[in-house]
Amino acid sequence: MSSLDQRVLAGAVTKTRKVGQIICSLDLGATKIACLIARTTEPSAGGFELLGHGQQSSRGLKNGTVIDMDGLERSIRLAVEDAERMAGLQVSSVRLSVSGGSMKTHRVKIAIPMDGREITQKDVVKLLEKALASGESDKHQILHAIPFCYVVDGNDGVRDPRGMFADELGVVMNLITMPKPIYKNLVLCVSRAHLNVDSVSAGSVMSAEAVLVEDEWDNGVICVDMGGGTTGISVYLNGTLAHLETLPVGGNHVTADVAQGIGTTIPAAERIKTLHGTVIATETAKSELVEAPKLGDDGRLQSARMPRAELMGFIQPRMEETFELVSRTLSQSGLGGRLPRRVVLTGGASELPGVRELASRVLAMQVRLARPVNSGILGEECQRPTFSTAAGLLTFDHARGGDPKAARKKLKPQGEKPKGTGLFARVLEWLRENF
Repeated sequence: MSSLDQRVLAGAVTKTRKVGQIICSLDLGATKIACLIARTTEPSAGGFELLGHGQQSSRGLKNGTVIDMDGLERSIRLAVEDAERMAGLQVSSVRLSVSGGSMKTHRVKIAIPMDGREITQKDVVKLLEKALASGESDKHQILHAIPFCYVVDGNDGVRDPRGMFADELGVVMNLITMPKPIYKNLVLCVSRAHLNVDSVSAGSVMSAEAVLVEDEWDNGVICVDMGGGTTGISVYLNGTLAHLETLPVGGNHVTADVAQGIGTTIPAAERIKTLHGTVIATETAKSELVEAPKLGDDGRLQSARMPRAELMGFIQPRMEETFELVSRTLSQSGLGGRLPRRVVLTGGASELPGVRELASRVLAMQVRLARPVNSGILGEECQRPTFSTAAGLLTFDHARGGDPKAARKKLKPQGEKPKGTGLFARVLEWLRENF
């Protein structure tokens, strides 16, 4: 641990997590709504037991914004009902993850005077409360409040200032926010499905929670979450989030390119991409023919075939452009020489054959194609990257309620209320009660 020690965080979350508790995660994506229902277990048993899962096509969402409330409500209902049917129980609340270009990262720097005395736990609490309050706004909802480092008398990079003497104590904190109207509309759609919202988290943060291994957290890594409508980029240094960006490009754009190139419908293009798509040339690609139905003069799909290499020509340029945008975004992140050289890919669009090789070539970095770390517990059907975000909502809660080593203190999602909910508030409450 760094800023807040493991004992503090474990004590804070143990108050709300119990073995046998039912957890329901709901991921609102651009192409699919994914729901997982699990029962918490002892950390030695994996932290949770998957009871049911459901997945439905996403309706009513565009770039993370509600455009059809009835359509989104129906998609949510169907996904949750599928998971409930498999689990043999009903849930009343969910942990929600959202994505979209409206999500922003703000870095705040706050300091308090110390007058040369020793820094105590109460000083840390006061500082964190002040930093969180400085980021509150009538226009934006805070999803995560993430301390990056402490600053003691102008010297940054301090991981734990307690016990030091200082004239001034500061903190650098990353706030992940989204516009309140967008936030409220998403929560309202879930509420209309007769479900309470326990917490709302950034999808790319939850994906990283699911797929990154301990060594990557410690040594630094870039997690690229390739969704249907967006691509999320999260950079981690010394176990904490250092930078987050969302690019308005994803797998749906590849599907649209395929549909335009072939002259077919979006559903047909999605199927062709999923079954036969690739971004890497093979010796047999030119001669290999794949089924690619086209729209006829009567507006109906007609049977047709095309070389797989030609299909690749519609897919590869968009994927290459996506990684070029990722590279440009990273170069403009302000991290400079501190930028990690390892990349982890996840999300549904990362499943195309050859994506890892293409990313490695464009980014000039080591690239790993990931699936949820606890994939053995999730079961075969939920091991795919498409479930990474929903799985992260489960492991996120487990990590902070189980083994303190796994409790990566920095991610503090807030719930439906602006204050008094989420891990950050519980940490502060626990600190007040115990110090």
